[in-house]
Amino acid sequence: MSLRSAVFNAKVRTVRASSGRFLDELLANERMAPSALRAEENRLAESIVAFAMRESPLYRDLYGDMGIRAQDIRDPSEWQRLPLLDRAMVKARSGDLTTREASRSTTRTALTGGSTGEPLRTMHDARVPTLALAWRMYSWWGVGPHDDLARIGRWSFGRREAVQNALAWWPTRQTYLDAAHISEDSMARFHRTIVRQRPKLLEGYVGALLEFADFVEQQGLRMPPLTAVATTAAPLPAPARARLEAVFGAPVYDEYRGSEFGWLAGECAERDGLHIFSDVHRIEVVGADGRSLPAGEVGDIAITDLRNRVFPLIRYRTGDQGALREGLCPCGRALPLMEQPKGRDTDMIRLPSGVVLAHRLMAMFGAHPEAVRQFQIHQQRDASIVVRVVQGDGADAARHIDAALAGLRDRVAGEVPVRLEKVTALPYTGGKTKYVISDVPRS
Repeated sequence: MSLRSAVFNAKVRTVRASSGRFLDELLANERMAPSALRAEENRLAESIVAFAMRESPLYRDLYGDMGIRAQDIRDPSEWQRLPLLDRAMVKARSGDLTTREASRSTTRTALTGGSTGEPLRTMHDARVPTLALAWRMYSWWGVGPHDDLARIGRWSFGRREAVQNALAWWPTRQTYLDAAHISEDSMARFHRTIVRQRPKLLEGYVGALLEFADFVEQQGLRMPPLTAVATTAAPLPAPARARLEAVFGAPVYDEYRGSEFGWLAGECAERDGLHIFSDVHRIEVVGADGRSLPAGEVGDIAITDLRNRVFPLIRYRTGDQGALREGLCPCGRALPLMEQPKGRDTDMIRLPSGVVLAHRLMAMFGAHPEAVRQFQIHQQRDASIVVRVVQGDGADAARHIDAALAGLRDRVAGEVPVRLEKVTALPYTGGKTKYVISDVPRS
């Protein structure tokens, strides 16, 4: 056993005992019979609804007026009677959401990035050691909780915070690149640290990782061997996955996170759908009427935090679109599956006829991901569509790009013009690239 793993094991028996116990619980949960795991999810759902009705004025008002009782939600049709929350309601009534268990010691402030508007402030329950969710997911990729990591994301540590973070993680080393302030100098420093520390995992926002990949390639730099690369904060289209794997020389895994909740789902080694962390969060896909949609149908993602007793979010519509998957993964884990989230519900193509294109937009280059390094679909205010591409190096790249555009023109059936714009890079904000943008006002 290495010094690093020995110190980690000592920590999870002492100062991080709650994280160690939770990790053991999570690992046991994924090996449950699927019916037993579903029963545990239902038990947690009933418990959080009963608690919220007692302790949160918002839910007491909402559910009380509808005559809902916590024990009734054992029936799936009764669960779907629970009204959906959205960002506007949470922001307007955050004080009524907060329970009496919220205190300085029991809460962690969570702030969304504000990529779709004004940032939203919520609270996590600090008593839930959610880092164990990441450790479980990392284990699927061959990365241990004691292994060194490199991250690109919304990190803005001051000197004091950096020292505290380093001491908290010792002897594990974590190096960070703030995606909001990427420059050639900061990427060069980040690369030098990676070469020196040789982390097993590189994790970060899709757009920022692609920016770093371009820098590594353009500067002729070499990356030390990585066990895994993990992406979050934006959809991961096939060309982006292929690009990152080519530059970093490691398999790329997608994970689904939200600032309001933390880790929600992640790919295993099969990389065929994301496992939902249903022992901590309930993820539904709902239609406009708030009713759950069957597996395979794209709709709004609504999430319930099953363990947050300071700021309970129940059936919270995130603004993302997605679909659930039928059946279990060949890996044998009981955790249910979902497709890659499709992006915000504002980022859909809306045609003059009223048709909305959402499904398969991100996969338009799926048959030939090597044809493009990156792409973006931008619907202008007049409803016309511009497809921006950073072309790949393949000899047939231009032909495959033209074929993909022809496919998109077929889908819009001549309602609006579709034109190609070749660019050298795509814009991103804070490391997040928006792959589908629509300037058409919603009706």
